[in-house]
Amino acid sequence: MKRIMVRPRHVACLGTALAAILLTFTQGGPVAAEMPRLNAVTPLNQVPKPTVGWHRTLRSGWLEARKRNLPMVIYISSDHCAYCDAMKRDTWSNQSVEQRVSQDFVAILLTPRENAETLGRVNVSMYPTTLVGMPEGKIVAHRAGYQPAAALHQFLSDALKR
Repeated sequence: MKRIMVRPRHVACLGTALAAILLTFTQGGPVAAEMPRLNAVTPLNQVPKPTVGWHRTLRSGWLEARKRNLPMVIYISSDHCAYCDAMKRDTWSNQSVEQRVSQDFVAILLTPRENAETLGRVNVSMYPTTLVGMPEGKIVAHRAGYQPAAALHQFLSDALKR
């Protein structure tokens, strides 16, 4: 697996680093993911909001990760994405996922609407996309597509072993 190092003093270059990271991971094609039950997708205006304390910019999340010396979970979502909504409903709102992410990670949620500048330099091949990064700027794991709670727990455990 390729690792890309981002120096902490180069906070302004985070968007470029994220672009390089996603380009590296997406060149081999998307990683297969389990599909949610689409007949169970909640209407957009009724998707439960996860209680995880999400940073809404890459910069603020990365600074918090460095401050607390915790890994980052970077979740890239899109508006009007049934699989993103299903993951919010089934995965991020799962009590064990919420507890684990809140205690052991810094959570960062990026959307094209709120993070156009950062994501404008990135070719996101699939929504949702989930990354795990270390506080020093290394992205150690990538998963594209819907991830149920059990798969996300395994993904986080595997990422921390790297």
